[in-house]
Amino acid sequence: MRVRELDVSRAADWNDLVAAEGSFALTQAREWGAFKARLGWRVRRIGVEDGDGRLVAGAQLLIKPLPLGLTLAYVPRGPVGRWHEPEVATLLLARLERCAQAEGAVFLKLEPAVAVGAPVLDLLARHGFRESRVTNQPRTTMLLDVSGAPEDVLGRMRKKTRQYVRRAEREGITTRLGATDDLPAFHDLMRKTARREGFAPRSLAYHQAEWDVFSAGGLCALLLAHHEGRLIAVRTVHRFGRHAAEFHGGSVTTPGLHPNHLLVWRAVEWAREHGCTTYDLWGIPDEVEPAADGGRPEAPERRDGLWGVYRFKRGFGADVVRYAGAYDLVLKPRAYSVLTAAMIDRSLWERAAARLDRVASSTIFKGAAP
Repeated sequence: MRVRELDVSRAADWNDLVAAEGSFALTQAREWGAFKARLGWRVRRIGVEDGDGRLVAGAQLLIKPLPLGLTLAYVPRGPVGRWHEPEVATLLLARLERCAQAEGAVFLKLEPAVAVGAPVLDLLARHGFRESRVTNQPRTTMLLDVSGAPEDVLGRMRKKTRQYVRRAEREGITTRLGATDDLPAFHDLMRKTARREGFAPRSLAYHQAEWDVFSAGGLCALLLAHHEGRLIAVRTVHRFGRHAAEFHGGSVTTPGLHPNHLLVWRAVEWAREHGCTTYDLWGIPDEVEPAADGGRPEAPERRDGLWGVYRFKRGFGADVVRYAGAYDLVLKPRAYSVLTAAMIDRSLWERAAARLDRVASSTIFKGAAP
């Protein structure tokens, strides 16, 4: 086994490794690196090869510059491949640490797609990683099995959800795939949704960069729902390998209409057409327990956070999946203490992150080099 930094000559091998993951791993694909590079991140890919030169594991490391010459080093939904094997982990984690130190990182954050209690977490602890209070990717989500015939997928949904999907067209709702010209309208509806629901909106430049990178390879779709000529709901779906996930969704309040149910179904149809077998509904409250199948809490009294989203998503018959979360290797303890104290208020951190992306992407779209 040997570990090395990968150049563009291994781009296809890298994406093959990522595509073989058992869960949605787009954030480790080279396209995700290209997208983040447009937002001011530096990207490095570290791979572990076997004796025959085959790539068996690796991590896409994202570096975000901070003031005072500091940086953040982050591996979203990674590492990937056989990194859970002790020999591979030792090589990979040591090289990632050296890269992060060379980049002036305050800490190195890994956010692997592994379950709570997975043995590989003990490996991380032995290499000095600690569980982080801050996660970027959803720790708890719902995973929909979209394999089989369409009627099988519908049959796994709750009765009411199936009814709403089928009723939406009778309500006069029409749907279509969007294009570049639809991005301003999409962004406007996302901003309105953010104001209503209290989350941090992304800039139009952010969504433009995302669209430019992923639509070019057919890795994303923008879906729009109209009623009587008015745009009432939007949703994006991304895919990689045999897995798909939704990232953004927005709508206006439409009593008596069910555009979001129909858009999820259209997104599932799109994912199935591209060979996907799972669809990640991307984020529910962490209080929902994966083992509580058949008895998942409705929490009718809860209206805060993601509880309303959860009640909507649970109707699609998806399984609750809980990931272990994020793990940090602290490289500059004093700076780490300051940063993590600021991150305790997640909503404040999300708004700061959105603001940073807006500044970086607006600079790029004025013609500056990314």
